[in-house]
Amino acid sequence: MNTNIPNLYSAFGLDRNEDSNALALSLSARDLRLEQMGIPQNDPRRTQTVQAFSVLADPQKRATYDAKLDLGIPLTWGQIQHLGNFGTLPADTASPSNPQPFAQPQATTNGYVFGDPTVQAAGPAFNPLDNQVHSAMYGQTPFSPTPASFAGQSYGMMNSSSERPTSSTRLLMAILDMFIAGFVGFMVMGFFVYVNESLMFIVGVLFTAFYIIGTESVWGATPAKKLMGYEVRDVTTHSRLSAGAAAKRNWWKVISVVPGVGGIVSFIMAIVYGTSIKPENEMRGIHDRVANAEVVKKQR
Repeated sequence: MNTNIPNLYSAFGLDRNEDSNALALSLSARDLRLEQMGIPQNDPRRTQTVQAFSVLADPQKRATYDAKLDLGIPLTWGQIQHLGNFGTLPADTASPSNPQPFAQPQATTNGYVFGDPTVQAAGPAFNPLDNQVHSAMYGQTPFSPTPASFAGQSYGMMNSSSERPTSSTRLLMAILDMFIAGFVGFMVMGFFVYVNESLMFIVGVLFTAFYIIGTESVWGATPAKKLMGYEVRDVTTHSRLSAGAAAKRNWWKVISVVPGVGGIVSFIMAIVYGTSIKPENEMRGIHDRVANAEVVKKQR
């Protein structure tokens, strides 16, 4: 019996209810992490990730795959590659009268179906799905990644994840913004200190809100991010954030100007949100996800 039958959703731990963009982000982040671990592009863990991306990241190809899935017509890795490359299924796809069973999902290690990416491959036994790479449709030659899909030319997902800054870079930009805002804010509020302290406080709050929220929604990024070549945008539309979305993302920074508890809450949330920026989250912190936002290298 041919067991060369993956289920892309269960094999990669994906939620079928998510849209193609979300699945593309998950798969591109997986491939990025494997790349960062030094795993070569022709490794089965990466080639199969790329093949899954080429199908699930494209709504039309995914619809074809899902239709076969619903009809109980599982596809081999070779057929999945064909669908990813050409957008159609080969003529020898199994019929409903003689469906082939899906392979059982493999045990995962650290969230990776193909094992811990930090472990170097040491022969065929390393990959439990290795037999699936050598599809009968393509003989004994492992398939190569699909260049167009792998580059993310349709959605920009593969490139988008790799262009997001690390948490340390985000911290550096936050510190730079703090110095810029402090210097400019000192000059702005200094004028009101001799007029009225209450008015000075109000001006301080308004200045902080504009510097953090206004610049993201009007300019697309704070001055520090602009200087370092990054922008903040909506993940789905790639447009600038609305004022409401920017406020959701940065409320904890604005309250830092409130005497006493404001600074404490802001400091705690900075730690919580900062530590949530990691490869497993596609370099998007909790505050980014709340606003459906991403920080990404600005396109030239």
